[in-house]
Amino acid sequence: MGYLTDLTLGRYYPTGSVIHRLDPRVKLVGAVAILVTVLLTESPAAYLLLSAALAALVAASKLRAGILLRNAASLRWLLLIVLVMHALLTRGTPLFEWLPRVSREGIVLGAVFAWRIALMVSTATILTATAAPVDLGDALEKLLGPLSKVGVPVHELAMISVIALRFVPTLLDEARRIIKAQEGRGARFEGGFIARARSAVPVLVPLFASAFRRADDLALAMDARCYRGAVGRTKYVELKLDAADYAGLAVVALVVACTLLASNLW
Repeated sequence: MGYLTDLTLGRYYPTGSVIHRLDPRVKLVGAVAILVTVLLTESPAAYLLLSAALAALVAASKLRAGILLRNAASLRWLLLIVLVMHALLTRGTPLFEWLPRVSREGIVLGAVFAWRIALMVSTATILTATAAPVDLGDALEKLLGPLSKVGVPVHELAMISVIALRFVPTLLDEARRIIKAQEGRGARFEGGFIARARSAVPVLVPLFASAFRRADDLALAMDARCYRGAVGRTKYVELKLDAADYAGLAVVALVVACTLLASNLW
């Protein structure tokens, strides 16, 4: 169960960097643009360029590189399964004569897809690390605002997204406490994949119970404060784009264009 302690997705790290000071709409649009770009290409050159761009973004955000590495390491079983499945199911030149089912093309394709997953997780991690959940909710509500004219409950959707994002680190902290409590009672979480899956049961049951209890407490708190949705609600801080935000959008557009160009070259 050590992978639970490695996840930092959804946790906000205020460092006061220039990236943190950008409008949350810019960060949200930039993250979506990079995620779509990752899905549109399978070129190693494009992924190498995106990896360099994300590394530069981490440096500009004053974040520790270990944050991204821990999140990627937490998905090691998923990445390994993707690699193995592509190696076994992709037809091509056998990697070894005594192991004809494993192809070289499958190894390369599996590595590319595992790289793709790591890039997507890293992009989401940088987004949540540099933008507070409330700011992301405001950005989402602002971007989807025109849909409210056709009856789409934009405010409620943004509120649900904020609550879900805010609960991720809370539930991870709760999972860590449960694991330590179970270990204090003699539980063991080492061993192979099957043993780890079985050991997850005494963690998931109290974790789900805690999640439902927190959700019920949150609903009661919102009802006690007379929350009734977007009707009559105003914003304390109005989002406005400035020169730095437009420059950020231009950098994102440049990275996306260079990535798509690199994918066509290799």
